[in-house]
Parts: sequence; C-alpha cells; structure tokens
Amino acid sequence: MKRFFITLAVALMIVPMVNAQSKDAAKALKDLNKAKEAVSKKNDASSWIKLGTAYLYAFEAPVNGLATGMDPVSLQVLTKGQIKLGSEQREINGKQFIVDKYSDKELYLASNGSLSAYKILRPVTQEDELAKSLEAFEKAKSFANVSVKDLLPVMQSLARRHWTNAICAYNLGEFKEASNSFFKCFEITKSEPINEIDTNAIIYAGISSVLGKDPSRAIELFEQCRAIPGVADGDIYANLADSYKMTGDTAKCKSILAEGFEKFPTNQGILVSLINVYLDTNDDPQKLIEVIHKAQENEPTNASLVYVEGNLYRNMKDFDKAIGLYRKAAEIDPTYVYAPFNEGDAYYSMALDLQEQANAEADDAKWTVLNNQLNDCLKKAIEPFERAFSITEDVEIKKGCAEYLKQIFFRFRDEDPSYMANYEKYKKFIDDNTAAE
Repeated sequence: MKRFFITLAVALMIVPMVNAQSKDAAKALKDLNKAKEAVSKKNDASSWIKLGTAYLYAFEAPVNGLATGMDPVSLQVLTKGQIKLGSEQREINGKQFIVDKYSDKELYLASNGSLSAYKILRPVTQEDELAKSLEAFEKAKSFANVSVKDLLPVMQSLARRHWTNAICAYNLGEFKEASNSFFKCFEITKSEPINEIDTNAIIYAGISSVLGKDPSRAIELFEQCRAIPGVADGDIYANLADSYKMTGDTAKCKSILAEGFEKFPTNQGILVSLINVYLDTNDDPQKLIEVIHKAQENEPTNASLVYVEGNLYRNMKDFDKAIGLYRKAAEIDPTYVYAPFNEGDAYYSMALDLQEQANAEADDAKWTVLNNQLNDCLKKAIEPFERAFSITEDVEIKKGCAEYLKQIFFRFRDEDPSYMANYEKYKKFIDDNTAAE
C-alpha cells in the first residue's frame, strides 16, 4: 500500500508539469499582453512593431530554437528538461518517422535522428499569431516615422518562420499548407522594407501545388514566376506546362512547351514533357522533330541540340537512330561528355531489353541468339563509356561510367585477362572515390 501511494504521488507531481505552459510560453504570453497594452496607450510605429514581434515570439515559443535538419545532439540539448510523453514509429506519405510527443508539440525525426518537421499542438494563444504579427507590422508601416532599422529584422524573421513552416509541411506531405507558407514567405520578402524577390519561395510554392494536385493554383504561381525577369528557367516552363495538362488544356500545354523549348532547348524536363504530351495526344512525333530541327538550324554547331534529338528517339525506343545522333553530337563537340555516355547507356538499355526477352524464351536456340545479341550490345557499350570516362573531370559522371564498366567487364571476366584487369580498375576507382566522400 505504501509503494502504491508513492507511485501515485509521483504521478500527481508529473501531471501539472505536463499540463503547465513552458517557461518560454508563459513569458511569451506575458510579453504579448504588455505589447497589447502599449499599443492601446501609445498607438505609434514602435509599439506596433513590438506587438508584431510579441505575436511572432508567441508562435515560436513551443518550438523555441528548433530548426529542421537539426542533429540529434543539438536537439537533445534544446529539449533538455522538457517531458517527453512517448515516441512512436509513424509512416507519413511513404516516409518513416520517429515521432516524439510532448504536451505542446510533436517532433518528427528522420531515421538518423535529425529533425525533419514539427507540429505545434498547444499554441500560446488561440489567435492566428503569424497573421496577427504581419498585421501589426503592416500597421507600423502606416506611420511616417516608422524605423526601417527596427522593422527590417523582424519582418525577415517572420518570412523565415513561414519558410520553416513550409518545410515542415512539405516534409510531412501536407502540400497545400506548404504551398501557402512558401507563398506567404515570398509575399513578405518582396514587400517593404525587405524588397527582395525570393525565387525559391515562389517556385517551391508552385511545386507544392503540383504535388498537392492543385493545378489551378500551380498555374497561377508558375505564371507569376514566368513574369519575373530572370527567374523563369526550363523547369518552370515544364512545370507550368504539366499543370495546364493536368487541367486538360493540352493546347496551352503544347504552346508553353514550345516557347520553353525555344528558350531552353537542352532542358530535359521540357523535352520529356514534350514527348509525353505528343504521345498522349497521339500527335505525329514528326511535329516535335521539326521543332528540334528548327533549333538545330539556328545553332548548327550546338552538340547538345543533336543530343536532345537522340534522347527523343531513345524515348521512342529507336535505339539505332538515337545512337547515330549521339555519335553525331560527339563529332560536333568531342568534349561533350553526355553524347558518349548516353550512347553507352543506350547500348546497355538494349541489352536489358534483350535480357528480358531471353528470360521469357523457352526455346534454347532462340535463347542463345538473344543472349549473343545481349553480349554484343554490352561489348559495344564499353568504348563510349570509356570515352566518356576519359574526357570528363566530373567525379560523379566518372563514377557513373565506372559503375557500368565494372558490371560489363565482370560479366566477361573469364573471356580475357584484360576484362578482369579492367573490372578491377573500375571497381578500385569507385571504391576510392566512395571512400573519399
């Protein structure tokens, strides 16, 4: 009976600690009430800035100091003294998280223990604190004597807070909320007194809308991106076109892609989208080839445009035509590494197709023919891969070439001592460069 009493007493001590506000939260609420009182008395720019800052700190109080990406040691230091109510494994949007539960928040940890996201469960007030913060800062701007020196850092802090909220939502697959927060960050940053265009914020707002299957909002956001000088790139055109396609407007999709291809002819996203829309609408691929040929006429010495045409034929499984174009691109520019790399990769893809056919073939004679063709493709891939390996200084591309070559030479290691030697050469390159990372 005595032991039960002691256990109960301990439990009764813990409950108030769990339910009580943290010191940060209590201080934030106290400061907010003071700021409200000051505004009602003074009603000047300085008091409104202090009120906006107080609302911002009130929002941040439950997660004071926490940042996405934070390592486990730093996270442990910042949560020291806070009572963890429990932990559980949770799958969200195909990702596995360890969720640490506190009375006022949940922390979502990646497999390595770093902080991926958090959710505030018990805000300091029942108000929309970030909206109230911005409202107060906007009120401060209305005064002629507002101090930019005082307003600028707190507005920047508010923009960063929306960015962090967006990252948390994005990592948890809450894409509508992520889009809204990214866009709010963009709006605050471009306004007085910051006066900057945060291109990442508006681009990620659009991408989040695509992932959230809200093409209408994505179109609105990417059209804004396209209107900002120097911001629009090939990926924006590709995303904008895909958003129009999601709404069923294939005509607009094609026109956006045509415009984007003219400006960014080597962008892979535009090329893939062009191919897909022409295939989906059963249009003549020759129309797309004509677009590419027109670009080639304007830049006849641009190896990448010939390479792009090769990618088109490869996507249509016309490997012979693709390989011919990759070789032509390499003739135009012998240093253009993607031409020999993709030639080798095309041969390798042909080998994989033949392997699939061979595995399904019950007739031994036919299997032998297919297997011989497979081996022939793999051996033809060696020369372009080795050429790509030799002409690039990019370690990652070299590793890609080496990985292919290692597998090919290992397959034929018993045919000739040189094959085994080359297998060991490329394996060593991969091991050395992986160990160095």
